[in-house]
Amino acid sequence: MLKTIKGFSITTLTLLAFSQSGMAREFADIYTECGLGAIIAPTNRAVAAVTNVTWDSGTTAIISNLSSPDTCNGGQEKVASFIYNSYDVLEKDLASGSGRYLDSLMELAGYESQAPQKLEVLRNGFAKIVANPSYVDQNRFEKAEALYDLVVNI
Repeated sequence: MLKTIKGFSITTLTLLAFSQSGMAREFADIYTECGLGAIIAPTNRAVAAVTNVTWDSGTTAIISNLSSPDTCNGGQEKVASFIYNSYDVLEKDLASGSGRYLDSLMELAGYESQAPQKLEVLRNGFAKIVANPSYVDQNRFEKAEALYDLVVNI
């Protein structure tokens, strides 16, 4: 398993070396602005870097920089962090259709001007997520990730 991860990391680093988007961002910034580290600690660069290195040797951070560099510096890490840190309250706000946390989420995601339409799509999508039988067995990260994916793709 470790051999596979190392091989994958080397391949990813090679792709990074030849990628224009990878060259545009300093390597240290990738570890602090992308991946799981940026989601968990968007305002603490040291914690973000340690998280990325500890979790998977930074592979997720590198891949997110290559595949979707705009999510690393476009404020999406703040959306992801907000969802993760306030998931329980967001779940309740989404169920009721209103609340301070839901309002904050919509603002962070940039949906203020389209709030009623986006909110309806978000609530319908979230209802489908919650209705999935596997939902009850998911951990906080998995639930937050599903909500994040829904938010950024509506």
